Amino acid sequence: MERKHLLYFFTTDAAPSPFDINMAYDAGFHAVIPYGNVNEETGTLLVQDIIFSRGPKGTKFTALFIGGDNVETAEKLRAAAVKSMFPPFQVSLMIDPKGAYTTAAALVAKVETGLGGLSGRKAAILGATGPVGRVAATHCAKSGCEVIVGSRSRESAERLAKGIREKAGGTVTGAQMGTDEEKLPILKGVDLILATAKAGVEILSRSALEALPAGKLVADVNAVPPSGVAGLKPDDDMKEIASGIRGIGAIAIGTLKYGVEMEMLETIRTSKEFTDLDDASAMEIARRRLQ
Repeated sequence: MERKHLLYFFTTDAAPSPFDINMAYDAGFHAVIPYGNVNEETGTLLVQDIIFSRGPKGTKFTALFIGGDNVETAEKLRAAAVKSMFPPFQVSLMIDPKGAYTTAAALVAKVETGLGGLSGRKAAILGATGPVGRVAATHCAKSGCEVIVGSRSRESAERLAKGIREKAGGTVTGAQMGTDEEKLPILKGVDLILATAKAGVEILSRSALEALPAGKLVADVNAVPPSGVAGLKPDDDMKEIASGIRGIGAIAIGTLKYGVEMEMLETIRTSKEFTDLDDASAMEIARRRLQ
């Protein structure tokens, strides 16, 4: 009997993302079975039903994808899922909450390549309290980059900075960056600006961009018009977007993100051994694909 490759998609949100479902089918899974509103308790019960029903020989034909808007909640679900499995009843899994792990990995790998490394650099992240921003900030800090995480709320930014320092170490500070007047004094002193605000929101204006000194690299993950950075087109890749300022757009980043997620999905589909892919895995893949 031919065994089917099945992917179970758990999300802490009400509905699983069609983006990830489509990619899973394109990665070769015969079926993708989505579950919404999954928590640690229900996730444990679902995993046990999955592993026991397919048997020890069926685990290599079974995989688990964990998503959700809240990174911390999704990670708790992942930990519960891993804890509920044991040899020989283990299925490979990956976690990519709201695409944050693969998008942030692609974003940081692109700018890292563009600057020739992040160690000793200084970065400002606009809209940093969202999933992509906080993961990108963590990767930058781990790479030896001094990071300023920005938000409209100083309290939110400082709380995020504290959490990243505790997780990744390094120099991470929070700052209120809701207006151009608040942003400019900070942005003038950094090498790298990452725009990670929600889709369809311009977070760096043309006047602010033109007020910055030359030599900076700006990157934006927002592909929905308008661009998060005025004048930056989605397919720009290290293109000069203002005098002496280069930019990387959302499609240039998204192409790498797509490749990273596809490789992760194909890995958990084809792996013969238990495999657990996370944000560090996404970062490793993104860097390798740019070599």
